[in-house]
Amino acid sequence: MKTVLFNSHDIVLLVTAYICFLFAAMMLLSRHKTDSTHFFLAIFLLSQAAISVYVLALYGEAFHHWSLENIPVIFASFELILWLEGPLLLLYVRSAIFQQLHFKKHDLLFLLPLFIYMLVLVVVNIQFEAEQGSDFLLFLRSNYSQYYEHLRNIGRAGFGFWAFFTIRYYQNNLSTAYSNPESVNYAWLRILVIGFIILRLWSESYLLIYTFVTAIFDASAVTLIDFNLMGILENYGQLLLISTLLFFALSDPRNILRVSKETLDSITRADLTKADKPNTYSPEQITRVCKHMKKQRPYLNNQLKIDDLAQQVSLSPKLLSNLINKEFNVNFFEYVNSYRLKEICSHLKNPEMDEHSIIDLAFLAGYNSKSSFNRLFKLDTGKTPSQFRKER
Repeated sequence: MKTVLFNSHDIVLLVTAYICFLFAAMMLLSRHKTDSTHFFLAIFLLSQAAISVYVLALYGEAFHHWSLENIPVIFASFELILWLEGPLLLLYVRSAIFQQLHFKKHDLLFLLPLFIYMLVLVVVNIQFEAEQGSDFLLFLRSNYSQYYEHLRNIGRAGFGFWAFFTIRYYQNNLSTAYSNPESVNYAWLRILVIGFIILRLWSESYLLIYTFVTAIFDASAVTLIDFNLMGILENYGQLLLISTLLFFALSDPRNILRVSKETLDSITRADLTKADKPNTYSPEQITRVCKHMKKQRPYLNNQLKIDDLAQQVSLSPKLLSNLINKEFNVNFFEYVNSYRLKEICSHLKNPEMDEHSIIDLAFLAGYNSKSSFNRLFKLDTGKTPSQFRKER
């Protein structure tokens, strides 16, 4: 092959595209194909592969000319993917942390990038007409393109922030619905979203610099800033981000616990208004919950969620959360932990259980993290588990 289509920096984009496409194909064809999380991750990775190819088509010297001659449609069709990557990231985040994806009216914002892009296409088809090649590429070379790219970058970063606050909402309210929230690992998902936001803001930052320089100074001043280097750094950052995502997303055995978003929403709304509303539960329901906790000991299940306990006592999660908050002045996690603490204390006081290690007894009591157990135990008793056993 005599024609060289790619230089050394282009290889980074090719590697990114190859990794994304390979792992996306593996997930779509694997036994996890029915899992919405793997499906949305695969679609997100395919979007990143397409974007890498598109960047090559735009800025790769030889590949740009080859694309223009052979597949000029790539410029208009792949541009759409830049608008859709934000919604795809948000869909992946939602599928990773919530049990089921339910859409509400405000989720119509997912369609906003598509709507904006369709309007842009209409304008491009009316105002620009290339004799050869791509109408859209002619638009991207015009003076109007930078303002279009500002809007696109802001939209991409905006969906990144939406995903970030979705994770934060999940993190802040997990203790209201799960009995072992400290054992849930969501850090890598947050790293993905933060990295996505940083890269999109980086892209917007050097575009802002370009807009400012061209507006204030002579056009020749643009040559004093190496915008090409800024774009290359973004490409390397993209490869690092994708590699980090795949490492943590596919290697972490604990992953993220999925809870019902509807449950979190209903509990959160109930907490915000509980001071203004009278009790909606009866004394019989309070007694029913207490008896169930003492006799059936559901807290021994280290994966216990408020949905599970609510089903066992024939109450709605919202009503059960309200009952626990008002009657015991704690959230669901604290309520379940109080029973686990009594359980482990009884074991540590029992000489017949001395043959068992403390951590084994903790796991029997429903804990699933040694560090969180030690911290919670000392916080409540003022002693370490070892001290408590020796001083019985």
